[in-house]
Amino acid sequence: MSQSLFPIGVTAVMLPDHTFEQQIALCRECGITHYSWRPRVVPEVQRDQEPSPWGRHIFDLTPQRLVDEGRDLKRQLDEAGLVSFATLPNAAIEGPDDDLKRHLEGAAVVDAGRVRVSPFTYPVGPFDYDDLLARMIDRFGKVIEIARPFGQKLVVETHCRSIATSPALALNICSPFDPADIGVIFDVNNFMIEGGLVPNLAVAVLGRYIDHCHVGSARRTAGTVDDLGFREAGTEMCALTEGDLHVPSWIGALHDAGIHAPLIIENFAGHASSASRLAESTDQIRAIVGALAKKGA
Repeated sequence: MSQSLFPIGVTAVMLPDHTFEQQIALCRECGITHYSWRPRVVPEVQRDQEPSPWGRHIFDLTPQRLVDEGRDLKRQLDEAGLVSFATLPNAAIEGPDDDLKRHLEGAAVVDAGRVRVSPFTYPVGPFDYDDLLARMIDRFGKVIEIARPFGQKLVVETHCRSIATSPALALNICSPFDPADIGVIFDVNNFMIEGGLVPNLAVAVLGRYIDHCHVGSARRTAGTVDDLGFREAGTEMCALTEGDLHVPSWIGALHDAGIHAPLIIENFAGHASSASRLAESTDQIRAIVGALAKKGA
């Protein structure tokens, strides 16, 4: 029941220290089904560094490599019984059309169905939100038309420090368009850091635009004290069970609303290896969904 109600998957962003073959084996070992791709160009300065989620990945999947080798990579997923689900490139909505087309082509080759495209970041200091939103909606409308021939949906992540950081801000971007063309990555972890609401309100705001979820966890730290003596809290990643947001309540709110979107694990906590974190998070999410199933029985 848990797998049919809430498919569970992983974003390759959290597995920088694994080859593609090792990622597939780990997914099978954990019993998860959905795999989100990470097509990015690793900057030259990071190529000699240790693997990290936002730096060097052993599986060096550039956007062009996804286009060129995607059919074979997709075949390996198919043979392992995994679902190719979403690509998470560093694709900005204001980026060149040719770059966006390359990301869309790669996603089409592996039948990912959706491509994350990042909206504008908000400026430091005062700014005209209405003007920024109008320009962003205009640009998203154009990119939706670019995406249409590739058969790919655009997805916007509720991401820290972006103009879509909260459910309502993400809705402002998406509401002029059909949910078949654009959706939202409902990122629970980011809500702890910035833009969060109570679970049922967040779900109600976005509703049919929720495409899938990123599940991780974070908590407040003591942070620092400014020159006036006021504390400025920090944040740190942590196990799903240790975060300041109650993950069962968030998944429960989705369940109660009848939104059984894929739960894609994106856990960057430092308490365990990436493989151990994935296994641990999978077990914890299964326990949550199992409890929901019993509650509804």
